[in-house]
Amino acid sequence: MEKYIGLIASSELFAGIEPADALNLLGCLGAEQRRYSKGSVLISAGDAPAHFGIALEGRLLIVRDGFDGNRSLLAVIEPGGAYAEALVWSRVKESPVTVLAETDCAVILFNFSKTANRCKNSCPFHGTLIENMLASAAKKILALQGRMEILEMKAIREKVLRYLESFNPVRGKRFTVPLNREKLAEYLCTDRSALSHELARMKRDGIIDYKKNSFVLI
Repeated sequence: MEKYIGLIASSELFAGIEPADALNLLGCLGAEQRRYSKGSVLISAGDAPAHFGIALEGRLLIVRDGFDGNRSLLAVIEPGGAYAEALVWSRVKESPVTVLAETDCAVILFNFSKTANRCKNSCPFHGTLIENMLASAAKKILALQGRMEILEMKAIREKVLRYLESFNPVRGKRFTVPLNREKLAEYLCTDRSALSHELARMKRDGIIDYKKNSFVLI
């Protein structure tokens, strides 16, 4: 666990908590480190989630499977990113999403009941963790609203611009997005080929420039 304490302490959930205090808090909460192989399901849609986690290695995907069998990508979790905290905080009985490992990965798991209730030591940084969890859950709700806006858009160009603008880029300055073309097409709910053609047109029209996952808004 100590190997990852720097990453954990720098995560959104542990903002404002010193590494030494974070390490003590992990022990107090009975946090558990686990490894998953590529393709493993960490949380299945329909399950009642009791744990949330922070990615330590690899990448996780949060997806939703429709009744028609089509899969929609909702989010990508990189090392240091939290997942399922909004689910456990809302105490849903059935998860509406699936969390799976895109690559071999390592995570640290937290039991929600231990996290939501202060420990017997009344650690001041435990309260900070709870506040961070609430803030993280609220941000993800706002992000979901942004995703709904994208899904309501008809034109691929509009969807692409709305997605790129969500990174708050400075015009003329290059930035990197976490999704490759296949995942981006899934996220925007469009065909990969159609997305590639539209990106090429946007580049030709002087709206954007890009190379793989690196973009510039012009």
